[in-house]
Amino acid sequence: MQHFEQRALAAFNRTGVPATSGWTDLSRWRWETVRMPQQSFTFLPLSYAARPPRIVVVAPDDGARWVEWTAAALGRLSTVWGCSGSVVVPSSAVGHSAVARCLAGLNPDHVLAYNPSWATFDALNPGTADRLLAENKITDSAAAEHFMQMLRKEPWSGSPVHEAEAAADQLRSALATNKRENLIQCSHLFDDDNARELTPLATVAGTSLLGVPRNIVTTAEALAYAMHVGIEEFAFDGQITVKDWREAALCGTESPLLSQLHPGAPDGCTMLRSHEAGLCVPISRALRSRERVAVLGDQPEDFALAEVLRQFRGSVTWIPWNEPGLSDMWLFTGRVSERLLVTSASLSVEETQQRIDARWEKRPVRQIEPAVEEPPFEVVAPSEIDLGHPFIVVLKDAWEQPRSLPVTVEPDGSLQAALSLAAEVPRGLDPDRHRWQVTLTAANHPLPPLAALGSSAVIATDQNPWETFVRAADGGITYWSHRFDFVPSGASLAGSLASPKLAWPGIKRILQVAASADGIEILPSPAGKRAAITEGLLGSRAALEALAVGPGWPLLRRFLPDAAPNGCPEGSWWKLKSAVVLSWEAVAAHDDPGWELAVRREQIDQWTSQSVLRRGLILGCGHCPILEFYPLAEISQNYRCRRCGGDNQLTNERWKPAAHEPRWFYDLHPAVLELVMNDGDVPLLATQHLRNQFGMRQALVCEEFELLRDGNPFVEMDFALATTEDLWLGEAKSNDSLGDSPKARRREAGKLMEGCALVGAAGLILATTKAEWSDTTVEALKFEIAGRRKAGKAVPKVSLLTGLGTSPHLARLTI
Repeated sequence: MQHFEQRALAAFNRTGVPATSGWTDLSRWRWETVRMPQQSFTFLPLSYAARPPRIVVVAPDDGARWVEWTAAALGRLSTVWGCSGSVVVPSSAVGHSAVARCLAGLNPDHVLAYNPSWATFDALNPGTADRLLAENKITDSAAAEHFMQMLRKEPWSGSPVHEAEAAADQLRSALATNKRENLIQCSHLFDDDNARELTPLATVAGTSLLGVPRNIVTTAEALAYAMHVGIEEFAFDGQITVKDWREAALCGTESPLLSQLHPGAPDGCTMLRSHEAGLCVPISRALRSRERVAVLGDQPEDFALAEVLRQFRGSVTWIPWNEPGLSDMWLFTGRVSERLLVTSASLSVEETQQRIDARWEKRPVRQIEPAVEEPPFEVVAPSEIDLGHPFIVVLKDAWEQPRSLPVTVEPDGSLQAALSLAAEVPRGLDPDRHRWQVTLTAANHPLPPLAALGSSAVIATDQNPWETFVRAADGGITYWSHRFDFVPSGASLAGSLASPKLAWPGIKRILQVAASADGIEILPSPAGKRAAITEGLLGSRAALEALAVGPGWPLLRRFLPDAAPNGCPEGSWWKLKSAVVLSWEAVAAHDDPGWELAVRREQIDQWTSQSVLRRGLILGCGHCPILEFYPLAEISQNYRCRRCGGDNQLTNERWKPAAHEPRWFYDLHPAVLELVMNDGDVPLLATQHLRNQFGMRQALVCEEFELLRDGNPFVEMDFALATTEDLWLGEAKSNDSLGDSPKARRREAGKLMEGCALVGAAGLILATTKAEWSDTTVEALKFEIAGRRKAGKAVPKVSLLTGLGTSPHLARLTI
């Protein structure tokens, strides 16, 4: 064993790390421990899922006929595997604020512009192809037939298509999706038979598929129903009345008119846009809200809002007509717990309220008792609808599969995979015909789906960046199933499937990557450095938070320079020039009846082993009047005075207090002392409470840091939390105000919100030990939110956390 230790020490010395490191103020503290390089190996438990790609299709929009263009795009999307978890958005609706908010939360894998064929354009504009034939003076029947066959397969490129391409490119840039550097994996969805990188739904489905015949989806009412079931190319010669379309749209796939809407449908068929058709299931990390959503309005943005909300809320109905009717019975029926949220993208809240009130007043079915029924609905603005916990549509036989990967832990908490992932084919898929997304999530290392976390942020440093498309999504990392770089003809399965080495950035790296896009620098603040040192001593953030909420924090306050003996036995508490030190008798006299002495004794020993405390003696000098604390590591029979350098013998007259044998005292680590002195427990109390909330239990936490703009400090944040869905920043205070004047409060509120915007944080948490925040602070927050909205700036979700240390309560700030 001795030879092994010698070899290990020799190897360590070759790294160039000094033999002593840490706190260097020798008059205050001296560390005698050697710090090993801050990198270690561990195994990262993962959850594996295979899923179809999540797509946003931007449809051409020529204004008056946007419904038919949207139906054409929806018909094409209905043939793609994954259409149940994908959406169609008319190009004119892409930039609408309510739609953009939902699309950002959807976090798609692909943003595609729908490029119709001439056959589709001719179907929407009958006779166009014949006129083109006449213009080219093709009269021979065989030549004309050949020309028409070629023409119908060619993409049609008109101004609506160019506008859709521009809108798709704009959205792709805003979401930073489907893109690696300047290379786009897939940019268009064509009408031709080429599957490209997308898998046809028919090759995966195990049953007959059913949709609405495309030739009859010419009205908003028909599109409102087709949104639920999908559109197929089957031609239908019958007539469906407006009344039937409206009833079908309101009750969706539960419509009693299914046989009439889908004549000749075989038994056992499934709807094109059902999850079952693609052998998929929708999963969520939260209990689903029982609130249904109805979207009023007949504009493209209303359809887009309803279409995207389906991926968040599940039960969403689009009502593009205004006239109340008998079909409204389907709108107001439902269990009491299924309250209806009514919203609109094109109508104001007041107009939406008027329209739904009119429907309620003219409802065809009424209860006998009570005489006055309470309306089972609530009108809200689109921004008030919760978009948390969207559905993730996954292959039902290939999700939540356990995996484990060896990783190295970087000094900043980031994880680097030590091995490439083993390529595998999920059951039910064929690697030659099918393409899918692989999603890996780690319960104890979540990744928020930030646009900034692209390929370079989530692949290992020695990984080929061109092997596949990798990005953060769904709380983890997702990548394209097949290799995108050079794949030789006849390659083996392992050679054709992607098997990247991945990286899970720590929260400090997440913040820096997110901020670097705006030229913002992030550095730890002095308070953050103290918290980081203390966390390193204790071993984890959880242990540091436990210290703040446990009985040990009040005891550590006894080491503060301005502390008083407070009943300590004589000689057990000493205030020296450099520190306050306590003996075990003083620790035992600390007033906390619930903290048993045996447990207290174990805690002191643990802190000593962690170097939070040092055990030592109070010794004087025979040459000068100094009295100082000397740690155990520095004590021998001979010792040198720190002040004058005089040599001393460890004899009875040197130690204090006077006794036959010396008494042990304890000194507190200076970083921990400063943390306690500066109320460092307040942000710890905040993050400890937040990490006990649903959805935050495994959150990554960062201590206090500063945001620097052009090298100048801009704002300080007391903590940051990264969850599977969001990045949150927080400010924690022991008082109830952000400033002493209205101007100071508004300025501080503005800086905090701007700090959130600079790093892409979804929310801001203001925490205080007081029972509530002052009214003036709340007013300042609302004033700043209103101003940012008016200016078109990003507005974070603001939550107020009060009563830290006593009765903590977390609530969303409502405007």
